[in-house]
Amino acid sequence: MTRLFPPSLLAAAALAGLCHAAQADTLRTEAEVRALADKVMAQAGAGRTDDAYGAMSPYSLIDIRALEIARSNARNSRMAIEAQVGNSMGYEFIRSEKVGDSLIKLTYIEKTERKAIPWQFIFYKAPAGWGISAFSNGDNVDALFDR
Repeated sequence: MTRLFPPSLLAAAALAGLCHAAQADTLRTEAEVRALADKVMAQAGAGRTDDAYGAMSPYSLIDIRALEIARSNARNSRMAIEAQVGNSMGYEFIRSEKVGDSLIKLTYIEKTERKAIPWQFIFYKAPAGWGISAFSNGDNVDALFDR
């Protein structure tokens, strides 16, 4: 299987999950969590990956430097990705999973002309409110079917 995303982009996103930011804006409700993820995906689905990362930034509980590295890598690889899968043509919500009272995972696909690109967000309910504790996007569509 051909990889759409360079390992460095996926590694930066994974590494970002291990680091914490000093201060982040938070969301008060689960409805606000879903609205933010929809906003991010609207940008991604329009082919504006840089804007999608920008919409996440204020609510990121992960180290902003790691998020900016992932954002820069995504920006730099976008043209190569589009050459392989075509232009973005929207997005689709796949599912929401909640574990306990403190974790929510939202799964989407970015729809392109030739392939679906999975995006996953994990929100953590910190004392101040909900924030993004991890996210990923990549080319492992098969993982969407594993349950």
